[in-house]
Amino acid sequence: MCLYFDITDLLKHARKNGTVSGIQRVQIRVLQHLAAQTQPQEILCAYHIGRFRRVRICRAQDLFIDKTYDAKQMLVRLGLENQNTAFTTQELYDDLANYKNKSLKRALRKVKLLILGKLRPDCARSQMGLGPLSEQNNSQLKTIETWPHKKIQKNDHVVMIGTNWNISAVETLAKKHFRRGGKVSQVIYDLIPYRYPEFCIESLAKKFSTFLDRSPSFVSQYICISEATRIDLQKYLTETGNDKPTISWPLAHEFEGYGRNEISSQSSDSPIFKKISKPFVLCVGTIEVRKNGAMLLAVWQQLQKELGDKTPQLVFAGKYGWKILPFQERLRSDPALQRRVTVVDRVKDDDLAELYKQCLFSVFPSLVEGWGLPVGEAAWFGKFSIVSSSSSIPEVCGNLVDYIEPNNIDEWVQAIKRTVLADQCRQQREKIICRSPLRLWKDVAADLKQILDN
Repeated sequence: MCLYFDITDLLKHARKNGTVSGIQRVQIRVLQHLAAQTQPQEILCAYHIGRFRRVRICRAQDLFIDKTYDAKQMLVRLGLENQNTAFTTQELYDDLANYKNKSLKRALRKVKLLILGKLRPDCARSQMGLGPLSEQNNSQLKTIETWPHKKIQKNDHVVMIGTNWNISAVETLAKKHFRRGGKVSQVIYDLIPYRYPEFCIESLAKKFSTFLDRSPSFVSQYICISEATRIDLQKYLTETGNDKPTISWPLAHEFEGYGRNEISSQSSDSPIFKKISKPFVLCVGTIEVRKNGAMLLAVWQQLQKELGDKTPQLVFAGKYGWKILPFQERLRSDPALQRRVTVVDRVKDDDLAELYKQCLFSVFPSLVEGWGLPVGEAAWFGKFSIVSSSSSIPEVCGNLVDYIEPNNIDEWVQAIKRTVLADQCRQQREKIICRSPLRLWKDVAADLKQILDN
């Protein structure tokens, strides 16, 4: 039996982003470990990029060989990115993000950079504010073996492990396989666009709801990343008259590539640390309305009144998402708050690990989650956290962290103030965290394999 994993959305994300968010991190870690635990032909990746191309297949063992994520290397290995281009697709998108979408200026900028990239690569990179091409670009990466999809055997298993909310060629393949009696599993990360459309842009909420409605036509079973997500999905399926099996599949605490309870070397020369004052409290995740960052800013305003100079720096580590006007307006309107808040965008894993190691503690005030990776990652580095009591979040670390109702500003202020001032209590909680058993990504992968085999 072969397991076919749809990685189309992972590759599309890699074309526009040099760093990963939660869902992409899950896919990469799980596929890395599945490939390491099985025979080369057992774990295969299916993807469809480009309107007229067929679904292509590759071995996960060939693709997921790097310990750290490198979007360009992954795309080059698949022949989807030219290694010798002046800039990556992601670097181009980053530059164009400074221009209004679909504007003439944006279109002209794109044409100019593409032409300049062909004729004078270094000049193009300079205009984009990028450094010279690295030595790594000069060493040749080999493309891996890929082949067009021909036929999936009846006893094979198709796994939709990403955000396959758009109808794609891989979904069509999965539907045909299901109709022939084959197994198709769909991983569900959350039902947020369906249950809380106010936290999303309208187009995403509609797209996701349409996906949920059609998914029973090609899914044998749903695999949910938390019990809270499974309960939400089960309720939806019952309401819509579907009786598909739903299974919980909890994620990991491990921040892979970094040792458990690893201590900071204090020697990071990354430019992001030049912007950060110590001590600091860390909040990891996309800055969007659902993550409740505006509430956290209000908490920091109150802390400044109560703690004065003892107020720690607040560091947000994550890219900007949607519906962030309240966050921006609160920060923009308060110069004193600006001095206490730092936002670091598109953080690479090395820097994120160092932020976890150096922070005083972490906070995670999200209104709703499907899991809550940053809560577990902070624990991996032995750090205490104050987190939201909402949805799946209590499943991540149990009694190792403190819980606050996400919109209770007064309780957040008091909890953070206590943790800042009571060093001994915080350090005692850290000792408990450091000794507690935490879940590894290899365990998550092994559990998924068992679910799929059964």
